[in-house]
Amino acid sequence: MPEDHIIRLRNHSPSGEKRGNTSWVQCGSCDGWFHATEDIVSRGTVKLHCNHCHTEFLPGQARKIVLA
Repeated sequence: MPEDHIIRLRNHSPSGEKRGNTSWVQCGSCDGWFHATEDIVSRGTVKLHCNHCHTEFLPGQARKIVLA
């Protein structure tokens, strides 16, 4: 998966979460943001489902991904 749309936050632990538990994906269709685990995103073959517009897409098709 190309890494140009992936942002990795260093030393970040929002609300006491373990690293990798809180990651965000931006939908390529509606620009809405939703949570996904780093494990699912890194597989690259699992379709993500936007809870805003209900589009399904692979992680490589996301506008941006923020891994915390």
